[in-house]
Amino acid sequence: MKNITNLNVTFLITVILIFGASYYVFKYIIPEDPFNFDNLYQVIIITPDNKPDEKMTITNSSQINLRLYMFNASDKVKGIERENWILKRGDSRNYKRGDYVFHVFESQLIDVPILWTDTLWTDVVFRGDEDNLEVQGGPKPPVEIKNDVDEQLRVCTYKHIDALQAVPLKCWTLSKGRTIKWNNAPPLFTLKVFKLALVGDPIITESDVEHLSKITISEK
Repeated sequence: MKNITNLNVTFLITVILIFGASYYVFKYIIPEDPFNFDNLYQVIIITPDNKPDEKMTITNSSQINLRLYMFNASDKVKGIERENWILKRGDSRNYKRGDYVFHVFESQLIDVPILWTDTLWTDVVFRGDEDNLEVQGGPKPPVEIKNDVDEQLRVCTYKHIDALQAVPLKCWTLSKGRTIKWNNAPPLFTLKVFKLALVGDPIITESDVEHLSKITISEK
């Protein structure tokens, strides 16, 4: 009988401790609505004032005629060019903007190779001559994402046309003050911010975010 009484007392104490701990967690740790953190945090998105045209401009300001072999930057082999054309000195050409690499030749009876460029996405200008050809241009500017709140957050990006959004394009865990740079972001994407302590629904969702954006997660 005494053992049964001791078990009942132990059980009662355990229940009281569990209820007390639960009350403390829900009262002081978990907010009233744990899935409504957008009332606390916000996403600030800054896009460039001067947005690039859909087409890039390629200009030959050098002293020689050029033959340009254009390859997709993603093509590791560079075996078959996307395009090739002669760009006479002083001429320009517009082409659909993308990530490209050029094999540049001096155009003459027998073309002479000069150089390979790095990946180019911006407008491109060639200057100089066959002995000192300069390439002005660069890759696509990255998307920048910064966490400016006092806790680690999980940030994921998704295709903007992906209805399910089950598989992200990229994810990062950002501590306070950390900024990541995302190269090769698509023209539009969806951004979701998750709290590490909560699994499931995002605390913030932003749709149709543009590439080239600078994104900051901050308190309201």
